[in-house]
Amino acid sequence: MQTGGMKKEGLAGRKIPRILVVDDTKAIRDVLSKILAFMGYEVVVASSGNEGLNRFLKSSFELVLTDFNMPGIDGCTLALRIKDKSPNTPVVLITGSEEEIVMERLKGCRVDCVMFKPFQLEDIEEMVQRMIVEKPSCSGTPPMAETPLYTLP
Repeated sequence: MQTGGMKKEGLAGRKIPRILVVDDTKAIRDVLSKILAFMGYEVVVASSGNEGLNRFLKSSFELVLTDFNMPGIDGCTLALRIKDKSPNTPVVLITGSEEEIVMERLKGCRVDCVMFKPFQLEDIEEMVQRMIVEKPSCSGTPPMAETPLYTLP
């Protein structure tokens, strides 16, 4: 579900938040884009870190969701480049990797939160609520280990 550079407006002229989804796995891109569109967001997808960075630089987004392990520009590098251009844009890393490995590799990575696969619809709703609506400072204690969503200090 890809859109151009124009921003859509919802009812009463309110801007519809735009979310960039970057994942090299088509099935994940498709599922996330459909869920987010159903939730009322405008979704732009990219199949690589390079494509995601190019889309980000050409338009504005309220949230970026990126896979961790991708060929070329990985999710951590993409987050660093996005934060260099737009420090206040929340970046959420999505991964199927083991928690210990991810947390070790995240040192110096500028992501706001991490979602571990598999995740549920409620996890996505909670994460979007936190990142777009509440605009957290992303400090504090991460949620319990049973949840796939971790807020980084």
